[in-house]
Amino acid sequence: MGTFTMLFKRERSVNVNVNKGRHRVFARILVPYLVFLMLPMIIGWVIYEKTTALIESEATASHMNLLEQSKDILDRRLEEIASITQQLAADTRIMRFQSVTDPFEGTNTYRILDTNKSLYDYRMSNNFIFNYYVLFKNSEMVLTPGASYSFQHFFDRVAHYSKHDYDSWYDFVSKQFHTRKTFASEEVIVQGVPYSMLTYMQSLGYPGNPQGAIAVMIDQKEIQKLFQGLNISEGGWAYIVDGEGKIISELSASKAPLPIEIGNLIGNKGVIEKSLQSKQMMITYTKSSYNGWTYLVGEPTFVVLEKVRYIQKIIFSLTFVFLVVGVFIAYVLAYRNSKPLRNIVNMILEKADVISHQRDAFGLIGETVTGLFHNNHRMKSEIEQQVPLLRAAYFQRLLNGQFISARDADALLKHVGMDLQGMSYRVAVVHLRGFDNGYNNDLLEELDMKRLLAKEMLRRTIDQEGFVYDIAEDQFGVLFCYRAEQPEPYKEPIELKLKEVNEEMKSQLKLVSVYGVGGLCDSITSISRSYEQAREALNVQLWKNENEIVWYDELPTDMNNYYFPQDVEIRLINLAKAGDHAEVQHTLDEIYHENFELRHLSFAVMQLFLFEMWGSLVKLLPQMELDQQEVYKRIQSLSNEIDSYENMRKNYQSIRATYKWICESVNEHKKSQNVQLIQSILGMLQNAYMDSELCLDVVADRFRISKVYLSQFFKEQTGINFSDYLENLRMDRAKDLLQTTELTILEISDKVGYSSSNTFCRAFKRLHGVSATSYKKLHG
Repeated sequence: MGTFTMLFKRERSVNVNVNKGRHRVFARILVPYLVFLMLPMIIGWVIYEKTTALIESEATASHMNLLEQSKDILDRRLEEIASITQQLAADTRIMRFQSVTDPFEGTNTYRILDTNKSLYDYRMSNNFIFNYYVLFKNSEMVLTPGASYSFQHFFDRVAHYSKHDYDSWYDFVSKQFHTRKTFASEEVIVQGVPYSMLTYMQSLGYPGNPQGAIAVMIDQKEIQKLFQGLNISEGGWAYIVDGEGKIISELSASKAPLPIEIGNLIGNKGVIEKSLQSKQMMITYTKSSYNGWTYLVGEPTFVVLEKVRYIQKIIFSLTFVFLVVGVFIAYVLAYRNSKPLRNIVNMILEKADVISHQRDAFGLIGETVTGLFHNNHRMKSEIEQQVPLLRAAYFQRLLNGQFISARDADALLKHVGMDLQGMSYRVAVVHLRGFDNGYNNDLLEELDMKRLLAKEMLRRTIDQEGFVYDIAEDQFGVLFCYRAEQPEPYKEPIELKLKEVNEEMKSQLKLVSVYGVGGLCDSITSISRSYEQAREALNVQLWKNENEIVWYDELPTDMNNYYFPQDVEIRLINLAKAGDHAEVQHTLDEIYHENFELRHLSFAVMQLFLFEMWGSLVKLLPQMELDQQEVYKRIQSLSNEIDSYENMRKNYQSIRATYKWICESVNEHKKSQNVQLIQSILGMLQNAYMDSELCLDVVADRFRISKVYLSQFFKEQTGINFSDYLENLRMDRAKDLLQTTELTILEISDKVGYSSSNTFCRAFKRLHGVSATSYKKLHG
């Protein structure tokens, strides 16, 4: 009984709410008609007045906002340029170079290179700067990132100011002192191309004695971009004027002079209406507290109020129509229009079980319909967006070998809308040349566009035989798929397609592409192996700097053996211990030439080679009593960066730098208390090597040290045994005598400290591989 009563009350409440909803919808539609009919003229007039004031206010506010934004942006940009010039003026290299008069005398050439290298190209981070130049008065040199010029060459060929001759320009730069001065725009011919430039000047030195200047060029187009939202087609204009009344920049269709006196403007900003050339103008202006510049925007008043007149016609026309017709059809329309809405509201209330007095009818309908459309579009959009993302993620996992079993890979094929089962596969990697250097923003956008077009060409050429996937900014992966019943997809069909797209890229996009093709695989999980092979083949091709297609199967067989024999390692360690940097670098050059240029080592073998090189350093450090943590930090930071051949080259350069550091440490150590002793010993050997009685015992007695200590000390300081050093010293003198004198073998052996000619001849042949007599015939 209680349940029945509750259901009855609930149904009655729903019926009551439905009836209330019907009346509310009808009243909601009827009341606006009645109000509109009672007050049409009043509302029209109020709207017109408000619209006029609002549009005028919005127009002036828009202009003022445009000016304020332009002023703030330009002030910040100029402040950035001022900061840049201050940093450049405070640069010690630039300060030292100010006093140089002959830039090509002595070490001044190196100073030019060093100073030029220190100049950062701010155009890469600040597109407001067209370029900047450092001009030195004493040397008449101009430096800019990546180049240097003489004054005459700079003015004639690099940046020619059309309104100046060379002498006036020279006086302006070298004899006048400028502090954070921005000069009005004028024509500058930059490398043959005319530009309208603003020049920001900051002199070097101090007032009364300028040493040069830092000139920053600003393209006027960058400033005019600040006024892109201004319509000047009907006689409007915009100016930027400095405190002296000179026009810094302008945007005007007529290119007329400044139409208003700056002194007549009151206050730092405002809006005035003034008649100029029989035309009523609305002028908005603001002044910068940073540099005193005035920013002005002028637009004809009739342009500003054109929208007002248009709205006026519409309002009065509609008001009259509604006033005449609305009386007769207001009720009919209200009833007729409310009926379907009432039905919709009732249906929503019944289906959604919503109490009517808690929701607005139109809001409820709008919310419901909007929610349906939004959900529908969102679902479609998500489905369409997820398919490419899922496909890209699937290919990434596939190429990286992240699928443990073929079952896992096949299960995801249905979700990405692909059918790759029962096929043979081969992966190719396409590399686009030209994406590995620094460029400006415009060129980078062009390269990005070319990259997209190249990818589309590749996808169109491959057609149904494969899929294209983004690997990196300048690389694509291509998965070729063939049915099992087709013949083995080897060289010819793939080469034809890759050459076809290569020619198309060359002719249409001016892009050069390099291709590496991996081996054939017959399962989805082995695609990653073919991908790694393709990358290895591509790296070999990039290594050789060639542009043809290279196949992994055709790579040379010497990719698995690197060159670093034990005797070379021992020699390198001994040379480092001796601090012989020149020989160490020579040995490292030989190792680099053999492994990086002559041999085409695979990726993994090259990694092993670099690890062994670092291992030699680790073995050397304890013997040198040097700071091992510094080298360990280098190894740790570079161990995760061996992901390309280019990084391997950088890694090898780090090994070079470490050996250089060791040699420098050894040479510093030589300057300690042992320096005098080893120099004395070496000096004695140089002066007494011709004595046949000279040996380790004689030298030890001469310096009153033990023979064992002398032998160990000599080996530590020179990296070579005492006897070997003495023998080499004698042999070097003997070779010199054999080449330049007519002395006999017996006389030469006596002069270089051998007791008999037989002993000398045996030692000579043992060290040089030929007899002393043959050597004399060959080199005498």
